[in-house]
Amino acid sequence: MICPNCHNENRYDALTCDFCMAKLPMTTKRQKEIKQRQKLEKKNKLSKSITKLLGLLLGLVVIILIIVVVYLIRK
Repeated sequence: MICPNCHNENRYDALTCDFCMAKLPMTTKRQKEIKQRQKLEKKNKLSKSITKLLGLLLGLVVIILIIVVVYLIRK
């Protein structure tokens, strides 16, 4: 969101300008855009969390398999 007062670029969901502290205009179009971007960010965050979780689980399975194989070889 570009500030109409000082033309500073702000985050899309900012209520005031980071530079001059002027109140940024809030239109219905901007409200819809903010909600849409927040939903998208939430979805992306969930996707990244699931990917990390699957990676950790895969690593754990590999470690367990290595331990089992070593145990079977020594036996």
